[in-house]
Amino acid sequence: MSERMTAGKPRGSHRRKTGVLVHGYNLHAGQWEDVAWGAPPERIGRVPMGVFVALSEQADVMVFGSGASEKDGLLESEATERLLWERFDELAGFAVLRKHLPELKHPDSTGTYRERIESILHLDRASRNTREEIARAGRIFVDRDIERVILVSSPTHMPRCLRDACTIYGEDSGMSGLLQGLYAVPSVTGYPGYAAGDVAIFEPPHRPDRPGLDPSGVVARVHDVPVNARNRFVQRLDDLLSEFGV
Repeated sequence: MSERMTAGKPRGSHRRKTGVLVHGYNLHAGQWEDVAWGAPPERIGRVPMGVFVALSEQADVMVFGSGASEKDGLLESEATERLLWERFDELAGFAVLRKHLPELKHPDSTGTYRERIESILHLDRASRNTREEIARAGRIFVDRDIERVILVSSPTHMPRCLRDACTIYGEDSGMSGLLQGLYAVPSVTGYPGYAAGDVAIFEPPHRPDRPGLDPSGVVARVHDVPVNARNRFVQRLDDLLSEFGV
């Protein structure tokens, strides 16, 4: 976000109340802590990026999702919160926080920032997937008169987050106002072994120079293939693509 802007509006304008949603990451997924936290100075994960956004944008609410997985007696959001407090003093090691929030290096300021995050943090213990995370956070934001929403997740997850947020907030009249101030900030860390360029996106037809059937609806059905049949399906799909020389 532009340094010439304050909370999304030119300096001197009314500050829009801001809510930040830091998407959860399955506790049993590969390299959970690396994706959630990252490694300073440059590989900033979802949690420190969420804290940076919340502090620099003067957020009024920050939500940690979700409750989709559990490990060692903690749900995702609870494990994320524990990670944050255990490593809070390490935030200044990330280059972007050190540059824009240099006070983090000083103990007195660290305590102030921690109190600020504690005062706005909300844990989502109920959502089971990305769509539910967005919907539950949306209701929290509406209840608190939030006017601007910032999603924080991995670059490998962010396209789906934005799609689902546009869908959910667009379909619910009570949350439709959130679309007028919807933003996304990716972390550096993503699914192990993958980068943003590995995300496959199939848009509905919109170019007259590319006639033919709509592949987006067909591709979307892949998600409905039963889990126990997916390996066989992917192999047959790969064979089919090879038949077409791709």
